[in-house]
Amino acid sequence: MSGMPLMDAWRRAKALARHPMQVPGHKLRFSDHPDLDAKLAFGYAELYELVRDDIPLQGGVDDNAYTNKYLDLAEAEWARAVGADHARFLVGGSSQGNISALAAVGRPNVPLAIDRTAHRSTQGGLIVSGARPHWIYPDLHPEFHLPIGVAAASIASIGESVSAVFVTSPSYIGTLSPVSALAAAAHRIGVPLVVDQAWGAHLAFMSSRGAIAEGADVCVTSVHKALMGYSQTAVISMRDGRLDRSTLDRAVDLTNTTSPSGTLLASIDASRELMERSGVAALDRTIEAVANARARLARVRGLVVLDDSNAGCAVDPTKLTLVLPRTGASGVDIGAALFDLGHGPETADRDTVVLTVTVMDDPAFIEEIGEVLASLVEEYRGDPRPPSPAAVWTVRPEVIITPREAFFGKRRRIRMDDAVGQVSAEQFCPYPPGVPLLAPGEGITAETIDAIRAAAQVGRVAYCSDPTLETIEIVELT
Repeated sequence: MSGMPLMDAWRRAKALARHPMQVPGHKLRFSDHPDLDAKLAFGYAELYELVRDDIPLQGGVDDNAYTNKYLDLAEAEWARAVGADHARFLVGGSSQGNISALAAVGRPNVPLAIDRTAHRSTQGGLIVSGARPHWIYPDLHPEFHLPIGVAAASIASIGESVSAVFVTSPSYIGTLSPVSALAAAAHRIGVPLVVDQAWGAHLAFMSSRGAIAEGADVCVTSVHKALMGYSQTAVISMRDGRLDRSTLDRAVDLTNTTSPSGTLLASIDASRELMERSGVAALDRTIEAVANARARLARVRGLVVLDDSNAGCAVDPTKLTLVLPRTGASGVDIGAALFDLGHGPETADRDTVVLTVTVMDDPAFIEEIGEVLASLVEEYRGDPRPPSPAAVWTVRPEVIITPREAFFGKRRRIRMDDAVGQVSAEQFCPYPPGVPLLAPGEGITAETIDAIRAAAQVGRVAYCSDPTLETIEIVELT
């Protein structure tokens, strides 16, 4: 055994070259079977490369009854590695994890303190749980108006009983909230702290940097974002004490597929083993290369590269976030140029460009990207301008009814221009970063409508029923 119970089982299953009389429909025809030529003649060639590694968990990696408990063993290994007591592997991304977490800690019509810059999937969790959001807000950088973490004081000032506290750390731009202080503040009022650490899976393998190690009760993290897992892979982990394992399990099972991919799940197991074996050294190399790239970019006139010294908070040491207003350059132009070069950024708007760096980026390449970015800033340099804060970081909505009431309530469609003063039945979410400008149950204002239309000029506004933004579904209050 190599220390990867699920990955080892996946390898054995692939080597057996079975021909199952159950799903999946491609029947594992990805090995060198005698009848492969016939399958290719059927037209299978177009599909072969896509399915050749696809093995289901049930009846593939394990038997139909999960007798060998390979998944349970792998989940226990992850929990041990990150200092948790219990963990569940997910194939629906951190979106599934956030919905599961809020379903576990939320209660119908009971307030739940939640970071308003949280990912749009939290709206799904609020709808499932029926909880009433009590929005808390991150501090904003005094010049650039970017989120720089949720302060513990925002919890201490909550004036009503809540069932839990939910925050996002790291943020989309890499800024970190003080999780230890937040956990202490949540525990003082007797509730669990849930952290959406989707962008920080690597932090769990750095000494005392992961949310669980810092005192969070529940942590959701994407293995595919900052580690090496297949797309859609994530993990939800928890500490015992303020939440029962059975409660979390019920919430995860509510959102889970009954046909999980053994391949996707095994990639989580393999990522954990790799990080435990050589991740510290790899992260050290990556962090050093990012620091060098930041230092190079800091020499570009007017360019601000977020780090611990200028953000006003701790910053993920693997993130490259460029703040451009002082250079006059447009992040939209720089982002488009990066895509043309084959180095598409995580996101780019007028004022910022964000690059996600992982241990799979060679240090020499990271430093090369620093040079590329420096050249692009000079190419697109213009007159310095005031920052234009993204509305998703500054929106402060009025909650009229719960998201669940809005989602299931009677609705009708009206012109967007006539919607001021009404209650939204749907979500308007610029993507990226995936933070809603308007969510179900919130009051509609002229400022919000303007912000939605402005966001559409530089990117995609997702999850609304009318992509033209000419109409909106509102709740008919009775």
